[in-house]
Order: sequence, then structure tokens, then C-alpha cells
Amino acid sequence: MSAIIAGNHTWKLDGAFAELHGSLLTARVDVSRPDLGLRHLQLNGHDLPGHLLAVRRHAETPIFNSNWPLPLADAYIRGDDLVATYQPTDDWPYSPQLYWSARPLEAIDALLGSLSLLISVQTHLLDTWPRMNVGSQLACQELLQVDPSADTTLRLQPNGTIRPSTGACCVLHRLAEPAISYVEIMPASDFRELSVRHDAGRGYRAEWHLFADFLEKGVIRRARLQCAFLPRKNDVQLSFACCAAMNQRPLPLTT
Repeated sequence: MSAIIAGNHTWKLDGAFAELHGSLLTARVDVSRPDLGLRHLQLNGHDLPGHLLAVRRHAETPIFNSNWPLPLADAYIRGDDLVATYQPTDDWPYSPQLYWSARPLEAIDALLGSLSLLISVQTHLLDTWPRMNVGSQLACQELLQVDPSADTTLRLQPNGTIRPSTGACCVLHRLAEPAISYVEIMPASDFRELSVRHDAGRGYRAEWHLFADFLEKGVIRRARLQCAFLPRKNDVQLSFACCAAMNQRPLPLTT
């Protein structure tokens, strides 16, 4: 087992199982099954049913129904990051690395917790398309699309989609219980579509469809998703601040 303290957060890794222990936020992830996402979520002592940041191979089936296709090659903790590397297979010839980062967003004291996920993928073949998705599901009252550039919000409808525009895409989940909010932000260049679904009794599911273009041999493609838990009061304004902080944050070092 290894443990690294990152600011107010601690990653603990035991085999393929990693735990995040923060001052308010705790979670657990099986790095050999990133398609299950971060589970056993607790925020300030409250259980949060659902999962965050589930990564899977894209398939033409209902979302979240595909297992992760690649064997785990290595997993370790480096600074604020939990890193997992995967081996390519004949069926899916890519070498992804996933970086779950516990480094908090700077200069936003009101946040209850924050995480980011960086997906880095490359291949040794010519002209391939590593179609991957990353999604979260929480028990929410509503989902809002927040546009900092226009200072507007739009309620998202179930079974809808969002296409990237010129700026980052910001989606605000207002949880049913407790009365807090959760925001996800992705640069427009990192995804090709966002799908929104609603399951009765399970809440909203939002899934980012990544990598719109083919991947050339040896080229590394990256996608970054920032998330944060916010107090319900002023959650739209705090989402604006999270977008600004993400834009100013450099990408983590990768190997």
C-alpha cells in the first residue's frame, strides 16, 4: 500500500484499489475498472448515491453498459495525481493513461471539494479513432448548462445532447439531497458531444463523448474534465469562477 498527502487530500493505493480522503470529500476507485468510476462517495459525511468520472470505450449501446476493455499495466501515485496506465489489445490497440488529480482549484475558497481527470491516449497504428466516453451519474433535481461567456444558464432536458462551441462546456448538477451542486467543465476542443439521460429513481446521467478526430501513429491525444462540489447558494457564479480557474491551470506532466 502507498499513501501520498496532496494538500488537504490523501490518495491511498492498495493494488488496484485507490481511496481519496479529503477534508470533506471521500471516494474509492478500482483503477483496473475505470468504467465503474469513483464510487462510495461521501461529502461532509453525506452519502452521495451514484458515481463520478466513469471512463469507458465507446460502443453503440446504452451508455455505461460497456466494460473497460484493456488490462492494467501500472498504477501509482505522483504528487496530487493517481495515475493508471493500460496495455493495448488486438481488439483495441490504444495505450491510455488516466490521471485523477486531487489538486484543488486555486483561489475559490467556497468549494466543498474538487477533482480533475486527464485522459491521455496514443497508438502505434495509423489512422485510428480511440472513441472513449467519460460520464457521471448523481441523484439530481436538475441539470443546467452554464455559459460564462454569455453569463447565461439553460436547463438541460433528458435525452438531449450538447455540441461543443467556442468556449468550455460547463454543466451544473443540482443534487436532490443534500442541497449542494456539482459542476463538470470540459474544453470545447476535448469532446465531440455531451449526452444527457434521466433514469427514474437514479437521477441524471451526463456522458462526454471524446476525441472527434482520427489519431495518427505516435500522436498523443488528451482530454481534461474538471469537476467540483459547490454550495447551492451562488452555484452559478461559482461555476463561472471554476471555468476561469480551469482555463488558467496548466496540464499536469505526463509520461
